[in-house]
Amino acid sequence: MKAEQTKKPRTWFYQFARLLLTPILMVLYPCKLIGDEHASVTEPFILISNHQSMMDPLLLAVKLKRYEIHFIGKRELTRPRVLKWIVDHLHMVAVSRKASDLSAMRAATAVLREGHVLGIFPEGTRMHGIPMESIESGTSFIALRTHVPLLPVYICGQPKPFRRLKMVVSPPIAYEDLLGESMDKGTSDALTKRIQQTYADLYEKYNKKTSVE
Repeated sequence: MKAEQTKKPRTWFYQFARLLLTPILMVLYPCKLIGDEHASVTEPFILISNHQSMMDPLLLAVKLKRYEIHFIGKRELTRPRVLKWIVDHLHMVAVSRKASDLSAMRAATAVLREGHVLGIFPEGTRMHGIPMESIESGTSFIALRTHVPLLPVYICGQPKPFRRLKMVVSPPIAYEDLLGESMDKGTSDALTKRIQQTYADLYEKYNKKTSVE
């Protein structure tokens, strides 16, 4: 896929929501960003993160101010009309849990083709413990199909009110060597293992039992 490299203009509602949420989250959910120098990837790209709380997408959107992130979310959130208007203006990519993998792939690919940042929680649901031990294959297939950078972010711990946590931006995961191979389950599994290893290393370095910071 030939992706757009032009920086996208910002939208008023997303910027307003971020401006409104920033001071609230700074007080209720203080978060230290580590590795901000890695978060300067040219759009489009895929941002991936572990997922432990409903606050995760809000924290990512507030801390990564360079981008407007189009998160993949469940279609059930769009059922109330008012909520649908809000999540649509926050660029959520609504995907039905009953939708086929092909349908989700098309929706995600369209976001990247238009030059945006696609946000994915590869675990598919909120998980605790070692991050990315169990992840869905869709993220790897989307990356291999679109050839865009794959930027991992690790949220160290479950966000809780008034408890400081760390968010780590790691360098993009290299997978150029896999692009010359046929895009099949074997290639996807190889990239999935790289994602899992990246998060295993981040967990070992930054979780509260081993972190010296």
